[in-house]
Amino acid sequence: MINILNLCVNYKDSPALNNISVEIKKGQLIAIVGANGAGKSTLLKAIMGQLEPSSGFIELGVLTSKDIAYLPQSHKIDRKFPITVKDFISAGSWKRIGFWKKFSSSENELLQQALNKVSLEGFEERQISTLSGGQFQRMLFARMLMQDADILLLDEPFTAIDTQTTMDLMNVINDCQQQGKTIITVIHDLLLVSRFFPNVILLAKELIAYGSVKTVMTSDNLSKAGYQHLAYISHTMDISTPLTADSHNEVSSSLPKKNSTHIHCTNPAHYEEKIS
Repeated sequence: MINILNLCVNYKDSPALNNISVEIKKGQLIAIVGANGAGKSTLLKAIMGQLEPSSGFIELGVLTSKDIAYLPQSHKIDRKFPITVKDFISAGSWKRIGFWKKFSSSENELLQQALNKVSLEGFEERQISTLSGGQFQRMLFARMLMQDADILLLDEPFTAIDTQTTMDLMNVINDCQQQGKTIITVIHDLLLVSRFFPNVILLAKELIAYGSVKTVMTSDNLSKAGYQHLAYISHTMDISTPLTADSHNEVSSSLPKKNSTHIHCTNPAHYEEKIS
């Protein structure tokens, strides 16, 4: 269980999160949703221990930071770095075996399983610079799987990838949840949230709402979070109902064109990621 109580985090002397209190149970699948600069990525980094709270605290129970796997935003990684797919994914095991120990047969088996789960068999010796956007994201998922952690934190895992890759990677996430892992994902596409994520944390630097999709994604809550155009969606469709590609296009075409913010916004607080 992750217990977040009265959490406040500052970024460059400005409040990024204010008085956040959330209790996350083991095995939950949760989407973090919020407008531009709402503190979504900041919350992930606070859970990981990369950002120190200015007040409040985060408790992981019997777990530690070593039990957390993190999937960063893909654009934060240098894709020109000269490394093979196999070596990049293998780096996910460093917390478990260290950098200099030789891979055992069990680690090699985990590596092959990770490649199979994301459909990257045969890509082991490819340079990461040669991968397409979807293939690169599959590789990031495989590296996360190699960590074999109890808590998975994903920051915008479905940005700029095709629908088939999104569906394949959602299957990976669902499999991880079935194994009892706790999964927390920053995501901007509310249609994906409504279809796949049973629980939602809605942020606007402070906690707007936390609970089921149906109870959180109301018109009133979306307006409070600064998403007036998303509040419009909640009036025109039941976003708690699983959606199809046709309904996705229907909502997109019906959105107000003026004075609205695009649904796929990004957090302006860019923190540098380091590949371990």
